[in-house]
Amino acid sequence: MLITLSRFFATSSLREEGEITCMNQEKIGEEALTLALGGAEDARIRRMSSLLLGGTGDAAATGPLLAALRDPAMAVRAEAARALAAIGSPAVTALIPVLRDPDWRLRYRAAEALGLIGDRRAVGALVRALSDEKDHVRYMGARALGLIADPAAGDALARVLGDANPPARKAAAWALGEIGGHEAALRAALEGEPSGAVRRAIRDALGQG
Repeated sequence: MLITLSRFFATSSLREEGEITCMNQEKIGEEALTLALGGAEDARIRRMSSLLLGGTGDAAATGPLLAALRDPAMAVRAEAARALAAIGSPAVTALIPVLRDPDWRLRYRAAEALGLIGDRRAVGALVRALSDEKDHVRYMGARALGLIADPAAGDALARVLGDANPPARKAAAWALGEIGGHEAALRAALEGEPSGAVRRAIRDALGQG
């Protein structure tokens, strides 16, 4: 039930214009999508392949989508992360080791996908990501933990309120608001917080918005 690559390529242009309103993904061959994801020159086609592979919900798509996290195009990497999140829990065990990848962009996208999945098995690895050398990864680790909202991450997130990076502090404040129970740490951070955006996030977490 494979479609031809030419027909698949045609759908990519429709997707860009928002004209695809329905598509029977069961009729789209995963083999063709995987080939397009790994070999198409057009980044729009690779991104579309990620989207549709995620839509299959098939755990077998995890490997090609993990490889797509290394794609040179940011839009493809972002779509691959969302596609892995769409696969859900079957992708968790493959994503957790990516949080230790030498490339921070992969660590960032792995944290993003794990947060969207919301599986508590990832909490320990995401807590370690809060100490990542790259501020982008610390930010996304905090966001992911807020989405999972496991109280076990609360103390580690409270420490991120003192991070040198304002977006990381803002994400930690939001995450603590989602988890609850760390009002004292939030109030203490609010007193000395120099960033207006972070102060607003702290107030929102405290219910003072």
